[in-house]
Amino acid sequence: MPRSAARKLLCATCILLSFSANAFELNGNWATDPSNCDKVFETKNNRVLFTHNSDVFGGGFIVEGNEIRGPAKACKIINRKEVAGVLHLIASCTTDIAVLGTQEVSAKIDNDNQLTRIYPEFPEMGVPFYRCK
Repeated sequence: MPRSAARKLLCATCILLSFSANAFELNGNWATDPSNCDKVFETKNNRVLFTHNSDVFGGGFIVEGNEIRGPAKACKIINRKEVAGVLHLIASCTTDIAVLGTQEVSAKIDNDNQLTRIYPEFPEMGVPFYRCK
């Protein structure tokens, strides 16, 4: 095989492997109870925001690209890995008044519209989140 063809094949393989490692689509609005999506999120000026009392209805988070927003903090995903149906994120997080630093988050991918936040130190605990439509 000519050298240029081998390079093209190697590049194509790398692209496919990097895509499959990040295949889960995380973008969207995620709530702990799908029936409360309209009580947790609202849209103003074409931007999804949390309602004033979103935490009363279980809360959630919003993912737009590499940004994750919660009611009290915002994070930028700096590393992402998917292994055996578990999504592992490393994110740099801040609040309005403080830099929280780097945090690790893991979630089991239940299906395209459901995740369960897992805590490696407490495997029996988990918090389900559902993608809002």
